[in-house]
Amino acid sequence: MIISIVGMTAVLLLLLYFHLKLSEDYLETHLETHNRNLAIVLRNSLLAEGLDKVLLNEKEQLTDSLQAHLTAIVERDLRWIPVHKVKVYSRDAMVLYSSKQDEIGNSAKSNRGVQSALAGTPLAGLVHRNKVNEFDQQVELLSLHQQYIPISNPQTGEILGAFEIYTDISKILDRVAEKQQLIFWSIGLGLVVFYAALAMSFLSTHRLLRTETGQRIAHMQELVNIQANLEKRVAERTSELDTSKQFLQSVIDGIGNPLMVVRPDHGIALMNRAARNLVPPGEELNDELRCYQVSHQLDQPCGEPDHPCSFTEVMQQGCTARVRHVLRNRGDQPVLVDLVSTPLYSIDGKFEGVIEVEHDITSLVRAQTGLKRSEANLQAIMDHVPDAILTCDQNYVIQSINPAAHSLFKATEEQLIGQVFRSFLNEEHGDLELTPNSSKQIEAVLQRLDGEAFPADIWIGPMHSDDANSSYIAVVRDISKRIQAQRELETTRQKFFHQEKMAAIGHLAAGILHEVGNPIAAIAGAASDLKGLAVQSKQGSTECEIKDDVNENIDLINEQAIRLSRITREIADFASPKQRERELLDLNGLINSTARLLSYDRRFRTIKMDLQLDRELPAISGVADQLTQVFMNLLLNAMDASMAIPKDKRQIQVTSNLTRDQVSVSVRDFGSGMSPETRDRALEPFYTTKPVGQGSGLGLSLCDSIIHAHGGSIELHSEPNMGTRIQVNLPVEA
Repeated sequence: MIISIVGMTAVLLLLLYFHLKLSEDYLETHLETHNRNLAIVLRNSLLAEGLDKVLLNEKEQLTDSLQAHLTAIVERDLRWIPVHKVKVYSRDAMVLYSSKQDEIGNSAKSNRGVQSALAGTPLAGLVHRNKVNEFDQQVELLSLHQQYIPISNPQTGEILGAFEIYTDISKILDRVAEKQQLIFWSIGLGLVVFYAALAMSFLSTHRLLRTETGQRIAHMQELVNIQANLEKRVAERTSELDTSKQFLQSVIDGIGNPLMVVRPDHGIALMNRAARNLVPPGEELNDELRCYQVSHQLDQPCGEPDHPCSFTEVMQQGCTARVRHVLRNRGDQPVLVDLVSTPLYSIDGKFEGVIEVEHDITSLVRAQTGLKRSEANLQAIMDHVPDAILTCDQNYVIQSINPAAHSLFKATEEQLIGQVFRSFLNEEHGDLELTPNSSKQIEAVLQRLDGEAFPADIWIGPMHSDDANSSYIAVVRDISKRIQAQRELETTRQKFFHQEKMAAIGHLAAGILHEVGNPIAAIAGAASDLKGLAVQSKQGSTECEIKDDVNENIDLINEQAIRLSRITREIADFASPKQRERELLDLNGLINSTARLLSYDRRFRTIKMDLQLDRELPAISGVADQLTQVFMNLLLNAMDASMAIPKDKRQIQVTSNLTRDQVSVSVRDFGSGMSPETRDRALEPFYTTKPVGQGSGLGLSLCDSIIHAHGGSIELHSEPNMGTRIQVNLPVEA
């Protein structure tokens, strides 16, 4: 601490000295530059007033008027500047002029500054208060800065005299001294605070060290006491170890398998009775006996690749090692032996040897070989069975699965094992219960691990085992394809039935229309004759008079007969067999004819039909009969959906347009719309939300089949209470 205090103080004093010296040098340089410029300005002013002429005349004394004139010039130019005194010297160093009258006429030949200025070299100096001026050799009562400069002839440059100016710098030096004292006392105060803090830190550290020393002495005494207790306990423990060794020997002698404690040099430190029975005849039980002589009847340790030494394995791995050897028993029969060697360490972690236990596993290996062969056969059977096979415990928790279960449930073995099999069943079969001697076969809907549902044929029954706990085996077969085939068969049958029914209705309608056509033609002919009589009656060419109201009825009958004829003709065209091969079609014409035919249905009279058809629509290739059936089904569905809203809001919009390489036809209603579930299943066969007798669930399914057969697609856009828009996309061939 003392060294740091002395060093810090010395460094600060040196810095303070350099600061003072630097400040003084800077002040002298600044004053010299300033006063030299001031002296030059004042000298030039005096020269401008004729001072050079006086110096050229080399007069020893100036006249009073000239001195007064020079004094006025000096006072005028220096009225704002703290100049203490001004002097003018002749070439012989005599004072010709001075602002102090008593100095005029004095000789300054001994003044070094005057001589330097007369020689042409300016010179300056700083004089402190109450110090001797080295130039004038007199004590100054003020702090002054004196500047000597030469006075030269402006024409020839000849030195005519010298000019001296004294500047009062007492106030400047006083302010500098005050600031230096402030800096000094501030540094001193900082040092005092720093040294006080350092002393407090030292004293605090000293107290801590003394406290720690006392604690260390107390700990040492405590360790001495502990050592004494340990020595006492060691003596007691030694006695206990002797007793324990005898007990340990009796314990290991009770172990049926040979056990040896082997030292690092392969010497046997301890062995049980079973190991002693392995000692070859003629060998003595002593410290020279080695482990390989007892267990292997060899004269050197094992070292072959197929016959490794367990002791060496422990040394290399640092942990328990197990090796398997083929040895010869007392009957010279080969036996398979497992040698388990465990490292033995002392309390301080030093390797002391190994504990070697020998197990005869000949019978066990034979049994395991047969078991593995059986397991391999069983595993091969399970791996090649296409059905999923699962084993469960008494709580239906899955214990094992075969590879087919991976793909069936779309999960890994780790994800399935531990799952409850009942959790994959639907609610109908979730309470599955079995007795230990019964089995059950059901068809149920299962869920894969990702939530996907699928139909399955399940057989589950008890699996008998030797323990008392019951377990089960389940065989699961995915019957999705079978059910799908059944559904497709039923769908095909229903479609065929529907087509046959429609064909029969068409034939029946054609027959009815043929029979109805004759009366309609007769009514139309009679109406035409009555119309002719009415015309003749108006012309007066017949005696039969026909009144106006009768004439109006005749017109109405004729108009309705013509309308009935047109309707029957359009229905006959629609019901007549069409060509099943594809041809170029006018899609807008098909839509117009279908809408016009349905307009005769009285239900469509309350619905506004808005047809927005693109006139530039190109022809497409298709079967007219099939596409007419598609648009009729879509319009009928839109009509059914519109019946659930008020009449003033019932509207069906049909639009057609060309989008790139396909024609799009959109049928939109503003009815009740579809829920997300209904929208997802709307294209499934036999799925319908209509009451029984009003829909078969085949309409949209048939439309989807027809459009896909034409290479197109159907898009459904529907929201509850927002209506439905069905868009049919058909390709345009080049």
